Amino acid sequence: MKKTVTPNIHRYNPPKWFRDADFGVFIHWGASSIPAFAPVDVDDYGTLMKEKPMSYVFANMPYAEWYPNSMKFPGSPAQLYHEKNFKDKTYDYFVEEFKKHAKNVDVEKWAELFEEAGAKYVVVVSKHHDGFVMFDTKIKHPKKEGWHLDFDFVGDLAAAVRKRGMKFGVYYSSLIDWSFKDRRIESAGSLFMGNDNSKLYCDYCYNHWMEIIDRYKPEVLWSDIGYPTDKRLEDLFKYYYSKVPEGVVNDRWGQWPNYLRNKLGEALINKMAQSALEKNTEVVLDTKYYDFRTLEYNIKWEQKDIWFEVCRGMDKSFGFNQFSREQDYITAEEVKKIISEVFPKKGRLLLNAGPDSYGVIPKYQAEILKKVGNR
Repeated sequence: MKKTVTPNIHRYNPPKWFRDADFGVFIHWGASSIPAFAPVDVDDYGTLMKEKPMSYVFANMPYAEWYPNSMKFPGSPAQLYHEKNFKDKTYDYFVEEFKKHAKNVDVEKWAELFEEAGAKYVVVVSKHHDGFVMFDTKIKHPKKEGWHLDFDFVGDLAAAVRKRGMKFGVYYSSLIDWSFKDRRIESAGSLFMGNDNSKLYCDYCYNHWMEIIDRYKPEVLWSDIGYPTDKRLEDLFKYYYSKVPEGVVNDRWGQWPNYLRNKLGEALINKMAQSALEKNTEVVLDTKYYDFRTLEYNIKWEQKDIWFEVCRGMDKSFGFNQFSREQDYITAEEVKKIISEVFPKKGRLLLNAGPDSYGVIPKYQAEILKKVGNR
């Protein structure tokens, strides 16, 4: 009798590679590396979320990859920077420039560095909130022609990483895609409910994930924010585990019902988010589908029977911020301390590297990774 593969088969007993993995490298690389801007005179995201109103956080977002949203706030640091340096240019301009620059990337050099850092696995962004796809996808974008790289960057990196004995994971922004719905995000309600929930986008997202599974068979499926209201999510997981029995999925797959997609629903979510912040817990959609929990710029974790992962940048951003200063970066010793603190509690650190638009990992980031490898 054929065994039925059900979701979350690894929640309490993950594969050995994941149990042994104390450290991984995250990669945020994309068109936002052209402007490469976020304010540096603000606290990190975790601190901001605890101490400032969400409208302030989103207007002063320290994440450079959130540039398209940050610049929508009149008078915000990103809006003023864009007006001064790019005037009437749209994000499409950055995409076209990035496509030219991206051809210079050397994924073998990346993989060598990650191996030297002692990484057990690597997770790469295949599509962030801007909707730009980082591989030569066969899924046609119904609204933005050519909104993807023309070569298989993700596949090339997967091969380079696996050749050196590391596992490979893929991040995909499931809930948010500004190339479908470009609404300004300014609160928890607009974050979780401001997505395109149409059949058109649900099909697009589902088909992308299926393509990622078939092409790359990633050991980690890493969704962000949540997942559109699509009944096929459980089918997606069943298919994934059948193709990658040793695979694991993170916890950002939560789905909100359509009847909450109104001002009252958003107000409810804002209230729930505020309550979570007051309790010093993660503001992320709850979900019944996950193998491990995800923390962001936060290492506090108290559920002893649940595996988890801490993700953060080396500075205050995930995407490359050309204005980050030495004092904005975490030290290698601080990285080692986080690893030593979370690993005995069933945690691991996913530390981000943010390459510039040509695919070069900044020297200071590379130096930190090399020092982390000496542990």
